[in-house]
Amino acid sequence: MEKIKILLIDNEKDFIKKLSERLKSQNIELDLAVNGEQALELVVNEKPDVMILDLTMADINGMELVRDVKTTYPDIQVIILKRHYSIKNRVEAFVTGAYKLLEKPVDIDDLINTIRQAYKER
Repeated sequence: MEKIKILLIDNEKDFIKKLSERLKSQNIELDLAVNGEQALELVVNEKPDVMILDLTMADINGMELVRDVKTTYPDIQVIILKRHYSIKNRVEAFVTGAYKLLEKPVDIDDLINTIRQAYKER
């Protein structure tokens, strides 16, 4: 099976470290970003298959990042992770082009299955 190229964006360094360790064991190639600026640079330079991000970032609105990425690179699938999301968050996520919205803390098996499904559907 070909490696799935993931861009993981989250400003919680402990979370991103733990999650990246678990994903690397699943034939998933990872790039990590801790803010929106790094994420945009990696999207342009690395062209990931799937982008996973937390909406809360200090330097950019997460939904704006999703909208910008999907406008320029519509084939990149976006999975949003958020603590305590609302119906409004869910609707906004899909309007911006996100593939799925998952609640933190995320079940790793659910996330891996979602990544694989998003990759197949891109």
